[in-house]
Amino acid sequence: MLNALDTLIDNGLSDSMLDTVIDDLLECGEFDDDDDKLCLIGCAWSRHEGNNTGPADCSICHGGVVKIGGNEYRILTDDERETAFEDALENTLDECVEGSDGPYFDRDGWKRDARIDGAGHYLSGYDGEENEFEACGEYWFIYRVA
Repeated sequence: MLNALDTLIDNGLSDSMLDTVIDDLLECGEFDDDDDKLCLIGCAWSRHEGNNTGPADCSICHGGVVKIGGNEYRILTDDERETAFEDALENTLDECVEGSDGPYFDRDGWKRDARIDGAGHYLSGYDGEENEFEACGEYWFIYRVA
């Protein structure tokens, strides 16, 4: 699907028409695979942010991370975000807090307090930012990781 979009661009598809085609593809939600879906969501988000990104600028690089114009982003659904956030908090406790398994440390209380910083603080190793984007009938959360 992304190759077909690139061909259309090579044949003179305007930016406004590309936005319309991308929006229509995201609206119908039919994708050959999840990689194409994540790449197209990343492309649409980047264009929404004012970048002149095309499908050729987006690819899956590792572990579901999408490379968009030289930067790497993790794109998650709401449920995936919650799981990743919980895992990140647990990892922080396990790796950084000495004695976190002891009787004098309230792991649940710490995680509740740490959530005040937001998921971006723990899931975006690059800048701590969380970006929200609606596509395919749901909200996606985008975190720059490199």
